[in-house]
Parts: sequence; C-alpha cells; structure tokens
Amino acid sequence: MRSRDQIKTGRNLPLATLVGLLLFGLVLLSTFLANWLFLPLLTLFVALAISELVDVFNKKAHMVPKWILIALAFPLFTAAYFGELTHLVTVFGISILTLIVAALKIGVDDFVNRFSRSLLVLTYLPFMAAFVLLMLNQEDGALRVLAFILLTVASDTGAYFSGIIFGKHPMSPKVSPSKTWEGFVGGLFLQMIFGALIFHFFFAQSIWLGLTAAAIMTVTAVIGDLFESAIKRDAGIKDMSGVLPGHGGVLDRLDSLIPNALVAWIVFSWLLP
Repeated sequence: MRSRDQIKTGRNLPLATLVGLLLFGLVLLSTFLANWLFLPLLTLFVALAISELVDVFNKKAHMVPKWILIALAFPLFTAAYFGELTHLVTVFGISILTLIVAALKIGVDDFVNRFSRSLLVLTYLPFMAAFVLLMLNQEDGALRVLAFILLTVASDTGAYFSGIIFGKHPMSPKVSPSKTWEGFVGGLFLQMIFGALIFHFFFAQSIWLGLTAAAIMTVTAVIGDLFESAIKRDAGIKDMSGVLPGHGGVLDRLDSLIPNALVAWIVFSWLLP
C-alpha cells in the first residue's frame, strides 16, 4: 500500500470541490433557467483562459496580441449562438485574416512564431469552445451541454482518484509524469458508466451509444489534458494562474472540456437523432 506522502496531490481537495460545484451551479443556471446567460458566462471564462495562455506565450517574447484574441472570441460565440456551423466557420476565417493583419502590423521579426501562436490560441480556445453554443442551439441543447460536461468531469474524476490509488505506469512521463495508464482506465470506466446512464435517461437511447460516446470522449479529454501539460512544462510552470482556488488557472479547469466541446458536438450529432 502507498504511504501518505505518495498519494499527496498538491491540491486542496475540499476547496477545489467547492469551487467546482459553484462553477457547475453557474452552468446549470445559465443553461436551464436563463439560457441567454450562457453566452456572457462562456465569453468570460474563455477570455480569462486566453489571457492566461497568451501571458505564458509572451514570456518568451513572441508578442501574441492578447486583446485582439479576446475581442475575436465574442463574434465567434455570437455566430455560434445565433447561427449555425457555416456562420461560425465564416467568422473563424475572418478572424484568421484579422490575426494576419495584426501580426504584419507588429513587423516581420519572428512573424511565423508570433502568428502561429496567435492562430493556436484562436483555434484551441474560442473556436473549439464555440461548439458548446452550437450544441446549446439544438432542440435538446441544454441536456446535450449537461451531458458533455458530466461525461468530461466523470473522466477527469475517475482518472484522478484511480491514478492516486492505483497509478504505477506513467502514460507520458516526459509530458505529465503524474498521469498514469491506471488513471486512464479509471477515467474510462467511470465515464462509460455515466455515458450509459446519460444516454438512457437523458435521451432514451441505447446504452451502447452512451458507451461509444464515453470511450471517444475519454481519449479526447486525455489529449486535452496532455496538450495543456505540454505547454506548462515547456514554460516551466505548474499552473496557468491562481485565479480559481484549488484548481489553478481557468485553463487548468477547461483543458479537457475545450477539445471535448468539439468532439461532443460531432459525436452527439452522429449518435443522437
């Protein structure tokens, strides 16, 4: 059995749980009781995440334009909330052109690095996050958004506790030494339970469809987690910021949710009528 020192997580678990429940309550309120609140709520969270990521990038003097990227998030979200996929893609294309102009105005020194990092931020955060709003626009949109969040949280929670208790074999020691294959299996197991229950009770669909969705979203949740871990390891930091007590930064909380927003929209569109 592991000693106490071996299972320390470096987090204040009760505080992290309380903050997580408060955030989840805000999401429930804004999706089921006041749908219009979800747009500014998502905009706020993603703007904070953009600020965190740009600050990390700019430590290496690549001059990513923070305020332009934050400003571009709102038209992307508006297009997704009031329109359809074609509107979102159109605004995304215009946003890329805007970033090109912004990068050219700064100058040609380090142009490729500066523009590439700006495009990464635009794609990874506001563009992918906008797919939550596309889900919300559907007839059972509030349930789809809730399902996407519950599935992702189940994956994170299962991986967290099974990794602490059983974790021995690192999944990617160079990127995230604490992430183990035992944690992955625990996250997959819990998310598949949630997937079966959610598809049966929320959508009156076969549990096998729920298991399929859960398996796919477990993989993308891990990819999102490892992606953010790679950025932090490259920057030499533990957390993106300290804005969320017990969690670190906003992006530390959204790392699995962001890629799963896109994947959940695709998977739900495929599996649900």
